[in-house]
Amino acid sequence: MLLLMIAVPVVATIYYYYGTGIIVSPESPKIEFLSGDDITASIGTNKTWAQISVSKLQANATTVYTSALKFKALAAGTVKLQIVSVTDADSIIWGVRLYVFKTGGGSTDLTLVNQCTVTVGGTDGNAAVAQVGYRQSGAPSGYGGTTTPQESGNISPAINDVYVIVIEIYGKDGILPSQSATIQLKLVWS
Repeated sequence: MLLLMIAVPVVATIYYYYGTGIIVSPESPKIEFLSGDDITASIGTNKTWAQISVSKLQANATTVYTSALKFKALAAGTVKLQIVSVTDADSIIWGVRLYVFKTGGGSTDLTLVNQCTVTVGGTDGNAAVAQVGYRQSGAPSGYGGTTTPQESGNISPAINDVYVIVIEIYGKDGILPSQSATIQLKLVWS
């Protein structure tokens, strides 16, 4: 009796899962975070999540980052922006709201939750295509829900479309200069 041993190579493929667990691609994500201009973000290796640390917020005042973060569509489809978690041991954030604008050569006037208006440059001149927020219990409901995750409505980019994320953060009372908080975001292909 002749016994043959055959070596068979094993190939492992890593798939990225989005939304309800649909396999999208064995190669790469369909969307990716890009660094913004006025805040430093940590971006994950597959570029579908980002983490933003905030400090030096003014007590009882609103801080606005008009180009905090961007993302680019590598394929056409549907995507949502998700606030995965807010780590805020010192409770310096009273409320946070994220606005998503398509980039372009114009500007947009944005009315914040506190009813102030800011001008956002580098947009296509239209209103935000999506919004999502989070708030501490007792904060104005305009910021969003009190639990995480919180998810925006659907955004339907074409391939190579770039979007800018504006972040409005309302600081609580009694913030010390040494205190900070972290917001983790994720792009969900749905």
